[in-house]
Amino acid sequence: MKKFPKRVIIQTSLLALLASALNACGIIPGTSITTVEPGYAGLKIQLYGGSKGIDKAELVTGRVWFNGYTEEIVIFPTFVNTYPFTKETTEGSPVDESIVFSVAGSPVSADVGLSFGFSTEAIPNTTKTRLHEFYETYRKTPDQFRANELRNGLRNCFSEAAETLALTPVQVPTSQQRLVAAVRACVQRRFQFITVQDVSLLGPLRLPPDIQKSINEQFAAQQAAQTAEANRRKVEAEAASNVARAKGEALVTIEQARAEAESNRLRAGSITPQLLELERLRVERTRIEKWNGQQAPTIQTPNVQIGGSAAGSKAP
Repeated sequence: MKKFPKRVIIQTSLLALLASALNACGIIPGTSITTVEPGYAGLKIQLYGGSKGIDKAELVTGRVWFNGYTEEIVIFPTFVNTYPFTKETTEGSPVDESIVFSVAGSPVSADVGLSFGFSTEAIPNTTKTRLHEFYETYRKTPDQFRANELRNGLRNCFSEAAETLALTPVQVPTSQQRLVAAVRACVQRRFQFITVQDVSLLGPLRLPPDIQKSINEQFAAQQAAQTAEANRRKVEAEAASNVARAKGEALVTIEQARAEAESNRLRAGSITPQLLELERLRVERTRIEKWNGQQAPTIQTPNVQIGGSAAGSKAP
């Protein structure tokens, strides 16, 4: 018989003693503990026995004890979180996760933000929740689902929405609000076990170069037409203002002339012989009041004979 070292025998005895103590306390070897934080929900799934399977999985939160050999805890975020599907490798994923969809046969690329959380809503007439429905369908973790099924569904919804709205590539940049609203409804319809709060575009849509050039040229032409129309309206407004000002000045001149003519007419109508006589007497009275009692001096002109000498000279 092989003999074991004394140290090995002691260690084995200690392990056996510990297992007996745990059994005595009701703790089964392999028992583990985990915490399902607020904002998350967990499914406690039996892997063996008559209760195994997702149908009988227990919805758990808080601190959870489970047997790591026979049970599994899958945790899902129930709070709404925004996940970016972008071309940049510094956002969301180290690989290109941008959404490429078809618009009238032309590829369009978009950086999209999707705000969602997993739902624990009970399914009517069953003992299951939407989490049970998700795990029963996909058997994937939230991250695996988000990177594959959710991204593919989002891409399909963009193509479906563009087709439903009958959009052309040229119309897409001016129809973004209608497009994302239709996509949000489509995603919620496809994945009822998540709560979709918002779908948003995180940057300009990327169109094929020839289509983008056509859009830029069309936009420039529209801007030029709008500028020309604005200038035309400005010129017309200035001309109308000048005409109105000229009419106003002419009316003022006419009214002034009418007022002057009316004034002259009234003056002419008021002059009578009696008024003239009264004015003459007023002038005469003023002259009398200023008289100093002396006759006005008589100015004698010199006696000058044309062609002869002065008066009093004798002829030779």
